[in-house]
Amino acid sequence: METYIYAGFLSYAHADEIVAAKLHHALETYKIPKGQSGKLSPIFRDTDELTAHHSLSEKIRGAVTGSRVLIVLCSPAAKASHWVNEEIRLFRELHGEASILCVLAEGTPETAFPPALLEGGREPLAANLGRSKESFRLGVTQIAAAMLGVGLDTLIQRETRRKRRRLQAVTAGALIFSTFMGATTFSAVTARKEADANRMQAEGLVEYMITDLKEKLEPVGRLDILDSIGDRAVEYYDAQDISKLPDDSLARQARARHILGKVSLDAGKYDEAQAEIEAAANLTQEIYDRNPDDTSAIFDHAQSEYWVGTVFVYQKQYDAAMPFMKKYAALSEHLHKIDPNNLDWNMERAWSANNIGLLEYRLGNDEAALTSYLKGASYFENALRLSPDNSNIQFELANVWAGLANISAKRGEGAVALTYRRNQIRIYQSILERTPDNFKLKYRLVRAKETVFRTNMPDLEENEALEILDFCFKEYDTLIAYDPKNKKWQEAYKQLITFLSENQENFQLGNLETLNLRARIKSLQDL
Repeated sequence: METYIYAGFLSYAHADEIVAAKLHHALETYKIPKGQSGKLSPIFRDTDELTAHHSLSEKIRGAVTGSRVLIVLCSPAAKASHWVNEEIRLFRELHGEASILCVLAEGTPETAFPPALLEGGREPLAANLGRSKESFRLGVTQIAAAMLGVGLDTLIQRETRRKRRRLQAVTAGALIFSTFMGATTFSAVTARKEADANRMQAEGLVEYMITDLKEKLEPVGRLDILDSIGDRAVEYYDAQDISKLPDDSLARQARARHILGKVSLDAGKYDEAQAEIEAAANLTQEIYDRNPDDTSAIFDHAQSEYWVGTVFVYQKQYDAAMPFMKKYAALSEHLHKIDPNNLDWNMERAWSANNIGLLEYRLGNDEAALTSYLKGASYFENALRLSPDNSNIQFELANVWAGLANISAKRGEGAVALTYRRNQIRIYQSILERTPDNFKLKYRLVRAKETVFRTNMPDLEENEALEILDFCFKEYDTLIAYDPKNKKWQEAYKQLITFLSENQENFQLGNLETLNLRARIKSLQDL
C-alpha cells in the first residue's frame, strides 16, 4: 500500500490566496464522522510566489509526489497561471486522473478551468464554493466526501446532527463560562497581585470564548446567548487600568469588545453597541499613541474610528458620524503614505473617501459629496492597477460611479449622470461575464439599467429605451424564477410595471406593446 506524506496538494493562483487559505483551514479542521477511515490533513499549500524559475521547484515536485489527491482551486487567475497548469500535469503524470479534484472559486468552467484540466478532451466536474457561508460549507463538504470516498448525503446528515448537538453544548458551556467570568472579575478587583499573575491566561480565554462562541452561535441564530458572557467580560475589562496594560492585552480586549459591539449593533441595541465600540476605540487609541508609526496599530485604530462612526450611521445621525469617518480617512492616508503599493492600504483610503461621500450626500452637501466620490474613484482605480482583475475592487468602483450618477441627476446634469451610470453598468457586466450565476449582482444590474430609463428618458433613443426595458423584464423573469420567495425582487418588478402603466403617454414609444406590457400588468396579481 502506497504511503503519502500529504492528504492533498492544494493548487491555486496566488491571486486567490485568501480563498485558498480559507479552504485549506476548512478541510484540515473538518470533523470526520466516527468510524470513517481516511484523512483530510495535512494538506500542502505553498505560500511562496513562484516567479524566479521556469520550472517547478524541488519542494513543489516533492509535495506533489507525496500527495494522495490534487485539489485545484479554479478561477480566471488559475486558468492563466503557468504554475497551476504545471502542477496539474505533474500530478497526472505521477498519480493518474482519478485523484484530481476541482473546486470552483470564481467564474464558470469555461472561464476558470486551467487548460491542463481539459487536455485530451477531459470534462471534469467541480465543487462550487459560491459566495455565501452555506454554499462554501457545502463545497467543502463535497471535497471532503470525495477525499474520504463516502457519499455526500452521509456527511450532510452528520453535519445536521452535529449542529443540533453543538447548540446544546454551546448553551451549557456559556452558562459555565459566565460563572467563571464572575469569579475572575472578583479576583481582578480583590486580589490584584493574583489577577496580574494570571491575567494573560484569563484574557486569552475571554477573547477565545467570545470569538469562538460567536462563530458557533451565529449559524444557529442564538447570538443572544452571548449576552451573559458579554456582561461578565465587560465587568472584567472595566476593572482594569488600560494605561498599565501591555499592548497585547489592550489588543485582545479591543478585539473582544469589537465583537460584542457588532453583535449589539446587529441586534439594534445601539446604546450597548456604542459603549463597547467606543471602549474598543479607547484601547486602540492607547496602542496607537504608544506606536504611532506601526501599521498594525494605525490600521486597528482606523477600524475603531470607522465602527464608532458606523453606529451613528445606523441611527441616521450623519453629522455625528462625520468626525469619526474623517479620522478613519486620515489614518488610512497615513497607512498609504507609509506603503503606497500596499493593496490593503489603497483600499482603506478608497473606502474612507467613499464613506465620506455618502455621508455628505445624505447631509445634502452635494459639492462636498462630489469631491469625495471623485477622490474615491481615483483611489479604487489605483487599487485596480495593483490588482487588475479583482472583482471586489471593480464592484466597489461601480458603487462610486452610482453615487456620482445620483448626485449628477440631483443637480440636473442628465448627460453626466448617464455617463457615470453607464460606467457602473459596464463594470457589472464585466463581473457577470466571469460569474454569471451571481444573481444578487444581476439584480443590481437590472436596477442600474432601470434607473437609466427612469431618469434619462429624454436623452435615450427609442430603440435603446426599448432594449433596456426588454432586458429588465427578461432579467426580472429570471430572478423571480430563481427565487420565487424573494419579496424585494418582486416589489421592484411591480414598481417598474406600475411606473410604465401610469406613464405610458410620456414615453412616446411606438413599440411599447411589443414588450407585452398589458400582460405583465395583469401578472401583478399573480405575484
